[in-house]
Amino acid sequence: MHGPRKILLFLSALFAASAAPAAADDAPLVLGSYAYPTLDRTRALAPLAGVIKSAAGQPVEIRLYPDPDALAREIAAGEVDVAVLNLGAWLRAAHAPGVLPLAVLVPAPDVQERYRAVLLASPTAGVDNVVGAARIAPGKRLAAVLPGSTSGGLVQLAALAEAAGGKAPALTVSYAGSHEAAVMALVRDETDFAAVVETPWVSWQAANSDRADKPQAIWRSEPLPPGPVVCRPTPRLDCAGLEAAQLGTDEAARDAARGVAAGWPELVGSDQFSAYDAARYAALIAAAAPAP
Repeated sequence: MHGPRKILLFLSALFAASAAPAAADDAPLVLGSYAYPTLDRTRALAPLAGVIKSAAGQPVEIRLYPDPDALAREIAAGEVDVAVLNLGAWLRAAHAPGVLPLAVLVPAPDVQERYRAVLLASPTAGVDNVVGAARIAPGKRLAAVLPGSTSGGLVQLAALAEAAGGKAPALTVSYAGSHEAAVMALVRDETDFAAVVETPWVSWQAANSDRADKPQAIWRSEPLPPGPVVCRPTPRLDCAGLEAAQLGTDEAARDAARGVAAGWPELVGSDQFSAYDAARYAALIAAAAPAP
C-alpha cells in the first residue's frame, strides 16, 4: 500500500473511532448494493459478506436498495458500512465524508472493451448522431434503465448535454428497469431514444438482422471503468484490514471476486480484486454532482 493512502486509511479510522456513534455489539455490518431484476445480487454478494465477516469479526447483513441513486444516498447518510457500487453511485458517493474506495474488479480486456454506453434512436427520429439528437431532444422521450445507472442513462445524458453546449436537453426520461427492457421500449415505439449498455443492443441486432425498421446507435462511449467496493471506517470496521483481505490471493478473496462478477455482467470473468486507481476516476469525480 502506498504511504499517503495508508495514512489516509489510518486517519479515517482514527476519526471514526473517536467521532462515530457506538453501534450495538450484535448489530450486523451492512454490505449494500442495488437490485437488478434479472440478477440474484444477494447470492452474488454472499462470498464478499463472508470476507467482511472474517476480516472484521462481525456479523454482516446484505442489503439491496432499489437503484444506484438510493444506494448513494444511504452511503452518504452513513447507513451502509461496505458497498459494491456502479460507477454512477461512486461518482455521487465519492464526495461523502469518510467513504473510502478499497478495490475494483478489473474485467478481461475483451470484456472491458464491450462495457460501453450507447444512445439509440428510433428510426422515425430522423437523426444519426448525438448532435442531431440534442437539437431535437426538447419534448422527446428517453428510456433509461435505473436512476443512477451509468451505462443506462448518466453517460448518454452527459453526451447529449455536451452536444447541446453544456445544457441538459429537456427530455422526458422514463426508467425501463433493465437494459433489455429499454431496448424493447424503443423497438415498440414507446420512446424516441434509449440509453443502454452495448451488449444487449448487439444481441438484439444479431437476433433481428432482417428487420428493416431497426433503431440506430447514434453515439457510443469509450470503455467505462467499473465502480469500486467502498468502506466507511467505524470502531468495528478496519477498512485497511478489509482492503488487505480483498486484495489477497487466497480462495476466499477469489470467491468474493467471482461472486461480484456473477452479479455484474460487465465484470464477467473477473476472479481477483485490484487496488483502486484514483487517477482513473479523478476527472469523472471532479465533474460529478456532490453526494446526495
